[in-house]
Amino acid sequence: MASDSDHLRARKAFDLFQSQAANWRDTLIIDTAPELPPPEDIPPICRSIAPKYVRMMQQLGRTLLELLSEALGLFSGHLEEDAACLERLAGHYYPPCPEPHLMLGTTRHSDHCFLAVLLQDAVGGLQVLLEEDCDGSSNNNNNNNNNNNNNNNNNNNKSSAVWVDVPVVEGALVVNVGDFLQIVSNDRFKSVEHRVVSQSIGPRVSMACFFRRQDAATSTRVLAPIIADGEARYRSTTMAELVRHNRAKGLDGSSALQHLRL
Repeated sequence: MASDSDHLRARKAFDLFQSQAANWRDTLIIDTAPELPPPEDIPPICRSIAPKYVRMMQQLGRTLLELLSEALGLFSGHLEEDAACLERLAGHYYPPCPEPHLMLGTTRHSDHCFLAVLLQDAVGGLQVLLEEDCDGSSNNNNNNNNNNNNNNNNNNNKSSAVWVDVPVVEGALVVNVGDFLQIVSNDRFKSVEHRVVSQSIGPRVSMACFFRRQDAATSTRVLAPIIADGEARYRSTTMAELVRHNRAKGLDGSSALQHLRL
């Protein structure tokens, strides 16, 4: 079921006929770029707080992108031009599930954006996929903390993988690297595969902020300083192409990056 306006969409089991498994959640999507919708279009329950929250998240996003640019050896404003657009808020409501063993709250996926910043309540249920080598050691780059709690590699060729609970930390935000940042960083940063498990307790409520620009491209400006000492691992693409590919395949558990690898 869906209810749409120009800037706001409500979804109930939005990908029921696309995903291999049903998602036990309702979603409210608010487009925030180029600006928030008029106050009368925003639900009363979040009408007063939404503008302030968006401003604070935009400031946080710029700070994170400055740090990530410096971590890549670039000047602090390098990624901001393409990535510092808070395009969308997604509020997720996960009702208690009478049979949580039969479905997930959100199936396995990575985010098709530069960054995703998540605020969640105390119920929990978020998990990340942790890849391990044959000896059982974690296959993570210790210098790349892509998730506040876990950093994981979505290379399907690794020998084993395990789902790890992301503990809820009161007052903390979860920051996920998205697929497009993995592309433009030439695998220096890894997007994180994650899911939400259904639970008999709840409801669980979360708010996700997605930083991306539909016209952003893996341009020479972004890639050249990073691949100067190596080879590009992905073909040129745009954010719009990546989003279209993700929407077409749905939340099927596959990586959106495989068809872009060189």
